[in-house]
Amino acid sequence: MTITLEKATSEDAEALHAIQIKSFSPVLDRCKDYDTNPACEPIDKTLTRITDPLKGFFKILKDSILVGGVAIKHIAPGTLFLGPIFIDPDFQNQKIAQRALKLIENMFPSVDFIELRTLAQEKGNIHLYEKMGYVIHGEYKKINNSLDLVSFRKKIAR
Repeated sequence: MTITLEKATSEDAEALHAIQIKSFSPVLDRCKDYDTNPACEPIDKTLTRITDPLKGFFKILKDSILVGGVAIKHIAPGTLFLGPIFIDPDFQNQKIAQRALKLIENMFPSVDFIELRTLAQEKGNIHLYEKMGYVIHGEYKKINNSLDLVSFRKKIAR
């Protein structure tokens, strides 16, 4: 299995948006968070992520098949923020996200820290990020009565 990252183009927007919706819909169905869940974002937001010169949006490919995406933004000198990051549910639990995270670390050799956020209630995501060396950074942010956002940060060893 070969995992690669490729810069997304406007032509990729529809496919990436569809995978994003598919990836985040289970959480939306459970938690009914229509204000912040990426499954509720319009395709225009995907296009903005792709075309914004201050951000990067990458396709995650498994053996040349589009299986996910990740938005990347420099938020401070030496610090990247990832989000959203998503893998098509049909391809989850295949270590694709782990490999994509490692590829991102290697793509940006001048980066000292990578940050991201996930729901505190998403134990699988938390397990993945902790396994990859991320630690909780900052306070939890309450989204609603049943959801909290937790921030993670990883110091990149060079």
